[in-house]
Amino acid sequence: MRSATAGQQGSVGLRFWWRTFEGVQDLFAEGHGEEGGPDDPLPVKTYRGLPRHALPEPARRIGDARWSFAAFRDAHPQGAPTLGVLDRRALSALLYWTYGIGRIELGPHAVWPYHRMVASARCFHPVELYVWLARPAGELPAGCYHYHPAHHSLTLLRAGGVPDAVRIGAGVDAEAGLLVASAWFRKTAFRYRDYAYRLCAQEAGMTAGNALLAGAALGLRARVHHRFDDAVVNRALGLDGREETAFAVLDLAPARETAPARVGPPQQPLGPYELPDIQPVHVRTSRTSDGAWSGLTALDLAARLAGPGAPVAPDDFRPPDDLRPPVEAAAPGGVLGLAGPEPGAGGVELAAALRARDSGGRMFLPDARPVAFTRLASALRYALEPVSSDHTEAPCRPLVGAYVLVLGTDGASPGLYRLAAGTGPPALLRLPARDWRAVVGMLCDRTPAVNAAKAGAVVFLTADRLAGDRWFGARGYRVLHQEAGIVAQRVSVLAAAAGLSARITNGYHDGMVRDLIGLDAAQVPVFTLILGRRRPTAQYEPELIW
Repeated sequence: MRSATAGQQGSVGLRFWWRTFEGVQDLFAEGHGEEGGPDDPLPVKTYRGLPRHALPEPARRIGDARWSFAAFRDAHPQGAPTLGVLDRRALSALLYWTYGIGRIELGPHAVWPYHRMVASARCFHPVELYVWLARPAGELPAGCYHYHPAHHSLTLLRAGGVPDAVRIGAGVDAEAGLLVASAWFRKTAFRYRDYAYRLCAQEAGMTAGNALLAGAALGLRARVHHRFDDAVVNRALGLDGREETAFAVLDLAPARETAPARVGPPQQPLGPYELPDIQPVHVRTSRTSDGAWSGLTALDLAARLAGPGAPVAPDDFRPPDDLRPPVEAAAPGGVLGLAGPEPGAGGVELAAALRARDSGGRMFLPDARPVAFTRLASALRYALEPVSSDHTEAPCRPLVGAYVLVLGTDGASPGLYRLAAGTGPPALLRLPARDWRAVVGMLCDRTPAVNAAKAGAVVFLTADRLAGDRWFGARGYRVLHQEAGIVAQRVSVLAAAAGLSARITNGYHDGMVRDLIGLDAAQVPVFTLILGRRRPTAQYEPELIW
């Protein structure tokens, strides 16, 4: 379902899409906001004059990182956790391990000191996390809360269970409650201007992906809703819908055999007038005019919807080769299976993996020793497992493709591979010989803080922009970036569990990457992850101990 505004301005979104994929030249032409000065927004959104509830100390262990993957659950049918009630302790663990502050950086060179559970450009963390409890959680009354990660506390914005207007407008069941990830554009746009829309959409996807991991480990079932009535959800949370707007809604329910039924679109549009208006006051430290990122605002306004959309056809988002049996699609002798031996249930603790997850440090010079292929396989085998979302009735594979440039890896020949999943056991399929050296050189030039030439592997995530525009209109840009963000977070967390760092970078030449992979104009790279073993550095980053 596309609003009239989106229909009239869809071309704006398409033009902006292309612009953000041309590289970072336009970004530098726009100029930057200055960090550490009057332009710099407060790193954590803080409300004033509203009830605040401190959460209990988060659990040190919450469960296996792989419970959200269907293949792992099928292999361990008896051990899957089930959470009967979302109480304060479970809520504390869910919020902390989804978006809490996991470690801090100390010392005179600590430019970006606060590290959360997901990667963020310069640690700006533009995503804000809200939770709406459908029923009381201990002494916490039902209501809508904002999560303050620095204080590990909740601020009550609106009392009462999830209103019908929100349930219908977002297409949610909300049996236990909702998680809403918003994008507070100013926190990134003061520096990156219009380019911030891409970064905000990617981080919203990574945050949603992390919530799926944490929820499943605790015994919750979560469903991601990308398409919802923006006006209703924003008004319910007290967001202005311009500087900050909801990006993803997650429907929470206790894990069980059958998922909650998808709520269909409303028979008639719901107006925001059906919810009482709230205007909660929060601290503002940046006075930069939002006119400095007017292109971002135009694209976001064009993407507004008036309710849930119709199901999509997932196969429309994959190149034809992606639908062929693995043996047929690979070059001769070029199938590397990923479904090898792995620890049993409980063997990959999510909390430990999130603690270990990092981006390799400010200057990521990977250890020159080759990475064992088993480590790479652990990081990639579940990357394209189905996601429960509002795209289809049943969980479907993410609407992205994945390609892996293997470099310094023991047990695999250097070269470009495609990650195949869904038609059989996951595998890397070697593509016909290509000269990838120029792309590695380009990555080193574009992102000098990362030595990609020393990496164990480089992962490229791609999306079909034309299918996204056809199915989602102007909303497609952010939907597909969020889908890619879910996959990127999976890779980052499982790489950390395997002893590897994953550095996300948008500093690449789109055309060179597309030519290397052999993509047509419709398929575009949206994410690059550099995987490698981190060397010891002088950075002092102690864990945040509760």
